[in-house]
Amino acid sequence: MPAKPSVIKCPKCGYLPNMLGDACLKCGARLEKICGECGAGNQVEKNYCDQCGTLLALTPPPKDESAPPPPPAQPGKSQPPKLEMESIQDTVSEKADSFRDHSKPPPQPAPPEAPKPGESPQQAREMRAGSSPFMADSARLAKPVPLPVAIKPGLVRRFYGPVLTALLVVVLLAILYLIAAPSIPRMRLLMTAKSYLTNISQGKYEKAYELLSTNSKAACSLEDYLKNSSGYYAKAPAWQFRDVQVFSMTSQAAMVRYQLKEGDAEWKTDYISFVREHNRWTRPYIWILFQPIDEALAREDFPQALFLSQKLYLTDPLDPRSSGYLCVSEFLMGIYDKAAESCRRTIDGAAAFPVGFSNEELFQYSAHYADSLRYLQRDRVAIQEYEKLMKWPGLTTKEQCPLFLNRADSYVNIRDYARGLQDVMAAEGVCFENPAKDDAKKRLAYMSGGAGAAAVAFVQKARFQTGMPPIAEARKQQLEALKARLGPQGARLLPKDNWLAVHLEGPEYRVFLRQESFNPRTRKSETRDVFIFHVNLWTGKAKVEKAPPPPPPPGAPPKREN
Repeated sequence: MPAKPSVIKCPKCGYLPNMLGDACLKCGARLEKICGECGAGNQVEKNYCDQCGTLLALTPPPKDESAPPPPPAQPGKSQPPKLEMESIQDTVSEKADSFRDHSKPPPQPAPPEAPKPGESPQQAREMRAGSSPFMADSARLAKPVPLPVAIKPGLVRRFYGPVLTALLVVVLLAILYLIAAPSIPRMRLLMTAKSYLTNISQGKYEKAYELLSTNSKAACSLEDYLKNSSGYYAKAPAWQFRDVQVFSMTSQAAMVRYQLKEGDAEWKTDYISFVREHNRWTRPYIWILFQPIDEALAREDFPQALFLSQKLYLTDPLDPRSSGYLCVSEFLMGIYDKAAESCRRTIDGAAAFPVGFSNEELFQYSAHYADSLRYLQRDRVAIQEYEKLMKWPGLTTKEQCPLFLNRADSYVNIRDYARGLQDVMAAEGVCFENPAKDDAKKRLAYMSGGAGAAAVAFVQKARFQTGMPPIAEARKQQLEALKARLGPQGARLLPKDNWLAVHLEGPEYRVFLRQESFNPRTRKSETRDVFIFHVNLWTGKAKVEKAPPPPPPPGAPPKREN
């Protein structure tokens, strides 16, 4: 007996699909394969029943009873296969139709056909839903929701012009901003400079105070500013300005140049500096800080002078006077690397911005710069700066004295002893006051080879290590210990020391500690060098070229002489 066929059925709505699938096309519920033997529900992909193990053979779709039976096959002639062709309307999806411009609304769907005689409405709906294995998929799927109607061309044309115009305006403004952005700080600087000069010239000091920098307001109150400004300009004649221009500008500071006329005098060039704070140009006011720095330098309170000079430089970094005070304070504090930078900045700034430095002040800054380079052992650059100072207009012999000595020091440091000797000889001729006079004579003796005794004294006072006695004192203690061991009978065996010095070149000497002793085997006096030192009296350095071997450790056998 053949097995009863199985069917695929929706357990929710009872729909019998004619195509394999996991979900019902009507309600979307999960389909089941009903066993024909036991009626148990199985998954669609199962081939055997999970309950009874029977083969799950599918039943063909029910035949339409109202359809006429197929004609009998003619013998000897095979019936050609029949294919159902679905229409183009079913093949092309309605989504593609939504991209076309419909001048008329889509037609309303046709009403469902009336059920045939003898057929229930439920069977008619099932047959319309899908009763043939060759039915198109579009006929079984739910109709998609139509897309929104496209915007009318008239509405697009209406907004196209204003939107395009606004976009072009935005792009044009962006281009103009990129072009004008670098000039905005310069324009603000000129506006601030003109406002400040106008307020000062018209006596509106309170408005001018509003344009001061934060550091300036912290250092000078409004009352002090009004008092100083009123007192200063009350003595000065009426003045006016014109041709305000940016002379130099950085991201944080700027210098403005303008033409100034005081009373009936001719027009002259003047400068004014500004600093940038919080994207705003402000005027630094530094006049009130000059006097405290001068007083600190006069009483040799160099740390206080350095502190005030740093405060002055932070207030107005572009004014050469700020760098000048910093140059002097750092040099006197021995901060030579910073002093070299500040002095160089002062010299360059004074050449670019005339701020009224006197000839003596410029000479002092240049001398501090050259000396700082020398202390940093940048001797070749320092020599070039000393060459400039030697050509300074109006140079006096008092100013020449330290220049010759300092340049000679740089020559000695690079071992150019011939030129160093020339500068020392020149210094002896222009140094008439102590201590420079005695220093010039002493250094001339170093360079000419007449300082042998000074070289011996230098070695005798030197120490091999910190905490040890001087070399001469240590040698004396060794001889006294040897004398105690030899006793009175061995007094003639006690060695004698002689110190000698030989001039090599420049300030360099070789110092010998020579020992003379009696040899009992040969019954003759013998001489040998115990120590040999190489000394540079100019730099105050010495090194040992020869020394006796260290004593053997305790308990070691004595070394046999050859």
